[in-house]
Amino acid sequence: MKKLFKVFLFLVVLGSSSSLFAQGNTTSSINGIVYDTDKQSLPGATILAVHGPSGTRYTSTTDFDGSFRISNMRVGGPYKITISYVGFKSFPDNGSFLQLGESNTLKVV
Repeated sequence: MKKLFKVFLFLVVLGSSSSLFAQGNTTSSINGIVYDTDKQSLPGATILAVHGPSGTRYTSTTDFDGSFRISNMRVGGPYKITISYVGFKSFPDNGSFLQLGESNTLKVV
């Protein structure tokens, strides 16, 4: 009887623990690299992404090799993405849509 109770308890714990791992990814992200026309990276460029329906704003700056990443963004869109750098014309991107759990990659010159 005691052994049967232990087996039952083990099965209950095993069955309930699988629901803890059922949580999936509910966000999206964008990443990319920013270059100038001579293919030189632009460290310190500012990236602003605005989710159209909610107005949620996400910002980032490029690192030493011109790359950036913005995580935990709302799924869907449209997003208005603006990349700016001192002395350069701003790069606008209107109408980007993000898919669930996927990362949208941009290469901007």
